[in-house]
Amino acid sequence: MSKKKKIKKTNTNNVQKILEQQQSEKNNTLVFGGILLAMSSIGLLIFVLSDKVFHLN
Repeated sequence: MSKKKKIKKTNTNNVQKILEQQQSEKNNTLVFGGILLAMSSIGLLIFVLSDKVFHLN
């Protein structure tokens, strides 16, 4: 019985590690996507403001 319990514990630990790795990959993707979206939004905002305020044409 003790061997079966040990096997179950290691299997759940392995599953937890795999799930944590997948979640961290998703989190990294979301962070990079958010940063890219923020940078493009700021760039567009600066472009529009500079065009409206300073009339650089």
